[in-house]
Amino acid sequence: MSHRALSELHIIPPKQMTNGAHYRDNILAKTCSDATNRTANTGSILERSMLADMSDLLFMQDGAPHHTSNLKQRWCVEHFPRFWKKVEWPGNSPHLNPIENLWSILKDRVGQMANATKLEDLILQVKSAWTDIDPDIL
Repeated sequence: MSHRALSELHIIPPKQMTNGAHYRDNILAKTCSDATNRTANTGSILERSMLADMSDLLFMQDGAPHHTSNLKQRWCVEHFPRFWKKVEWPGNSPHLNPIENLWSILKDRVGQMANATKLEDLILQVKSAWTDIDPDIL
């Protein structure tokens, strides 16, 4: 996410293990790279560029194990000129972790929808709520 746009939401299926290699190959190399390479200044929250000037991009993640694997760390250093490595991450600062606020908003919006009785329906609701987030919230 950025203050202008969101990446596609990647939902990991139940019981699927996520290690550094899976995260790097299926999330970073696809979803994040696609999002950071967008150039549109208008369009939906999933179409427009993440930043007006991509040289301002600072890529950072929390300390989840699949975020901090050596494989993933090396990939990020190679692909994001300004990347906060795991030793630089400042921990639980809410000002540096805006995605946590976005997760709360997403949870509230899905909670206002009809109760999903199947996993597939819940996934559709989550994706719908994600794409409907107003850019002003970011």
